[in-house]
Order: sequence, then structure tokens, then C-alpha cells
Amino acid sequence: MAEIQNNTETANRMQWWRDARLGMFVHWGCYSVLERGEQIMLRDLMPLAEYKKIADDFKPAADWADQIAEQAVRMKAGYVVLTTRHHDGYCLFDTKTDPWNAVNTGPGRDLIREYVEAIRKRGLKVGLYYSLVNWRWHAFWDPEHYADELPAMVEEVHQQVTELMSNYGKIDILWYDVAAVPGSSTPGAFGYQPHRLDMTSAEFYRSEELNRKVRELQPHILINNRSGVPEDFGTPEQHVTAEKDGRAWETCMTKNFPPNWACVNHSVADKSAGQILFYFMDAMRKGGNFLFNIGPDPKGYVTARDREDLDKLGRWLERNGKAVFGCGPDTINNGSNQGVCFQYGMFTVRGTTAYMTLFFYPKDYLIISKVGGGLKSARILVNGMPLKVEPLSNERYRISGLPAEQPDELATVLELEFEQPPYMLHYSDASWLDGKFSSAQ
Repeated sequence: MAEIQNNTETANRMQWWRDARLGMFVHWGCYSVLERGEQIMLRDLMPLAEYKKIADDFKPAADWADQIAEQAVRMKAGYVVLTTRHHDGYCLFDTKTDPWNAVNTGPGRDLIREYVEAIRKRGLKVGLYYSLVNWRWHAFWDPEHYADELPAMVEEVHQQVTELMSNYGKIDILWYDVAAVPGSSTPGAFGYQPHRLDMTSAEFYRSEELNRKVRELQPHILINNRSGVPEDFGTPEQHVTAEKDGRAWETCMTKNFPPNWACVNHSVADKSAGQILFYFMDAMRKGGNFLFNIGPDPKGYVTARDREDLDKLGRWLERNGKAVFGCGPDTINNGSNQGVCFQYGMFTVRGTTAYMTLFFYPKDYLIISKVGGGLKSARILVNGMPLKVEPLSNERYRISGLPAEQPDELATVLELEFEQPPYMLHYSDASWLDGKFSSAQ
């Protein structure tokens, strides 16, 4: 199964995902009631009986799913991934494996059914997040003394994933998380216990068997790499790092800098719309996808602060989508932070056209250096305003005529036309100091 990534069938299955570029991640569950993040059970060491009472106060609004779906549409996301069960084991769906779920507690209904219907109604792709870990099992924390629970723990995973793949129509993405083996040799880690089980995540959760079953039920599904086997795509978290060997990948990232995925009462370190765009375009120029997370309030509504920033991102994409959708990665800097004009912004490329998203807006001109391909023309993407292009020594170009005020509220994009697909020029000597560099040397 690990080799599935490299064949034509996989490429065809993944094409819609590669085209979408942007997804919306949603962490929401009974923990949202406390507005202190998604891991409050562990962080506060809450006894299970105390924690389970929270679900009785979990009362989502009737239109929560529609609100989530509309937000995804406005931010121009192509898919949404919602937590069906997080590490606390509370299921937002109707499961026969455990009565402690959304149907039998505060919500009184199947929230995953409401979610998939709302997402599909807007023409978006449906993603389901599922935590392989369930903190409520004693065996997860102490596999030595509760070894008799281990088979049931794994069987619960298989049964619940089968329910999700069988009862909700076509599912486009299965997004696993934390395939931690019970016990750990690292103090402070999930399940610290000196007598850790001596097996891999894939062995403990029988992940290859599980994923074969998933693909039988959902032949077109995409599966991430967090069940202990590589599957379809990698998932760098809170950083933008491309996978090796051209493998598909998707950065997932929180809106706040202290990484709480679910809602908190007040975050003083939220990313601004400009910062969100910066990380998003960093993923675009490196050839990945970007899964940006929000934590709705206890009713299931996107907070006003999140809504404002995500709407700004969506409006920017309406104006500048040509710099993202249908574009390939940066062939000029090759994803480096040290290459051509990085101090100005980031490149994406489509054929002989490069799009330069400016995160530093110059006063009236900028210099393009170390770029081959023959720059012919430049214009501001948002308004089509033509700019003057002048060749300089050392195979540089001066682009001038920029207005004093930035034309775009977030980041201005320049559309650059070349004679050939643009590429990086390399200096092999000191001739540039004398203004005599030539790539023909």
C-alpha cells in the first residue's frame, strides 16, 4: 500500500485535491464548551466522570453546519475537514460502539450527518478527521496493567472508521491523527509508561488492514499519512516544508500561535489575514496544499475575528486567484528563502508567466535579478495596470511605475511575462561586482 502514491490511478484520484490548493480544518467537539482548547481533558487531568458531563452542555445551533460551509465558500476553500472524534474519544456521529456520543448527549443528533450534507450542498469536498487515540481507555496510559483492553481499543477504531465510511455517502478525505502506541519511553509524551508496547503504530492499529477496508468502501478516497503508513499525502504541522521526492503534502496550521486547535476564550496571538496569506503562499510556491484551522464556538459558529480574517483571504483570492489556482511551484527560487528577490515576496509559475506576491511593497520600483527566461512585460494583477520594464547590467530588470499606495489591501501581485519559462540564474564568479555578469559565460 505504501507504493500506491506513484501510479496513474493515484494521480487521477488526487487531481481535484491538487487543484483545490486550500482546505478549511475544523476542530470542534464537546471540549469547545469550555473554550480552553481541544486537549483540556489531559491538560487539566480531569477525571473521566467529570469530563463526560461536559457533553451534556454541548448544544450546537440548528444551523451550525451551514455556517461552517458558508465560511469555507467565502474563504475559497475547496474542501473541509471536520473532527469526527478527537483524542477524548467523544464522537460527533451515531456510533454503535459507544453510547457517549452526540446522539445520546447534549446535541441529541448526528452532527456528522448535518456536516456532510451542508458541505456537499455547497459543492465542496468532504473530509473527516479521526483520532486513532482515545484517552478514555486505561490501557492507553498503562498497557502493562490493562493489557486485556488493548484488542477492544483497536477494534473500536476499526468499527468506528467503518461506520464513518459506510453511513455518510461519498467521503473524499480521511484525515487520521495521532496513531500513538500505548505507553511511551519519553516522559511528557502521550501515554508515558516505561513499559511501552514494542510495536509500530501501523502494527498496533492494524493500519494496512484498516485502510484496505476504507478503500473498499470508498474507492476514490484520499488518506493522509498519520496511521503509520504513507498513503496519499504528508502532513507537516505548523510549518511549511515540502515532502521529499515530489510526494504530495499539505501543511496544517492553527490561527493562533500557541497551538490550540479548538476555540479558546481569547487568544492574544492570533495570526492576521496578512500572516495567513504569507503561510498560504509559502505552501503554494513550494507545491503543497494548505489546510487552515478554525475552532468554532460552542454553538458551532465561526468567531467574528476568524470570520473577518478568512473573509479577507477569500476576497484576496477572488482578486488574485490567477496567482494560485492552476499555477505550479516556484521554478525561480525553487522554494528557497535565500533566492531571487525573496525580500519582496514569493513566486508561483504557470508556463511563461510568473506571479510575484509582494509581502514587502517597494516605493515605486523593484529590481528583478538572477532570473532567466527573458522578462518581456509586467503588470499589476488586481487592476491590469502596466508597468515599465528596463533591462540593466548583470541581466537584471528594473520594474517601475508602481503606485505610491499598495493597490491591494493584503498583498499586491505582479504578473510577469517571459519569453521562456522563468528559471534561476547562477553566479559562478565575481563578475557581477563589475557589472559584467552574463549567463552566456
